[in-house]
Amino acid sequence: MSHLEVVAVNSRRERKLFFNLPWDLYRGDPHWVPPLRLVKKELLNYRRHPFYDDAEIQTFVALRDGQPCGRIASLVNHAHNRQYDEQRGFFGFFESVEDGEVSGRLFDAARAWLAERDIEAVRGPVNPSLNYECGLLIDGFDEAPWFMMSYNKPYYGQLIEDYGFRTAQNLYAFWGHVDMLDKISKRLYSLSRNISDRFQLKCRTFDVKRFDEEIATFLNIYNKSLVSTWGFVPMSNGEVKKQAVGMKQMIVPELTTMAEVDGKPVGTM
Repeated sequence: MSHLEVVAVNSRRERKLFFNLPWDLYRGDPHWVPPLRLVKKELLNYRRHPFYDDAEIQTFVALRDGQPCGRIASLVNHAHNRQYDEQRGFFGFFESVEDGEVSGRLFDAARAWLAERDIEAVRGPVNPSLNYECGLLIDGFDEAPWFMMSYNKPYYGQLIEDYGFRTAQNLYAFWGHVDMLDKISKRLYSLSRNISDRFQLKCRTFDVKRFDEEIATFLNIYNKSLVSTWGFVPMSNGEVKKQAVGMKQMIVPELTTMAEVDGKPVGTM
């Protein structure tokens, strides 16, 4: 008879088992995109990340006869709880074989850790917050995920609902083709022209000579514009600086737009 246990990840060996599990679970899946290992280690707090200046995490790995078969992280985001006046915890980085016993034991362990911290409700998955990768893929498994989009096994939704979780919010991703732009542009041209004329709106690309400053401006607008969005918590100054460093490696200046009114940035893309 096989032996199943869920252990709190503390040792270097346990971290390795936790971290490497997706490479085993998704082996042969043509749509799974392996994450950048350094980035994922930081988001797990296996290497320092400024998100955890104001948050806590504990990871757990499920072992069947010593072999990893599932994993989960318990999270307390203190900034979220202050902003919404809640005692809410989160779960994230969830992976599991198709076995309700494995997933159930993982959720039990995650909830027990959160209960020790007086947490009254649990939400997820977030990896580790809404500002990063979040949500559960329930449709579209025949396509590869795009940047910062979640990807998971088709049975994850059933495992999570079977445990007792229910949908709190629906997240949508939109797909388009460049051939659609002409039709969209014609429909929006007069509206955009009126707005541009009324507010003396000017658009430009990112200034490569002030690239660090431009990315910081982009992230600050992101923080301000999403304040009323469900569950949103602004990134800390440390997170903004951390994100700016990473985005500098990815952003193509020619594909950016900064909208200004009276020389002040008001929108960006």
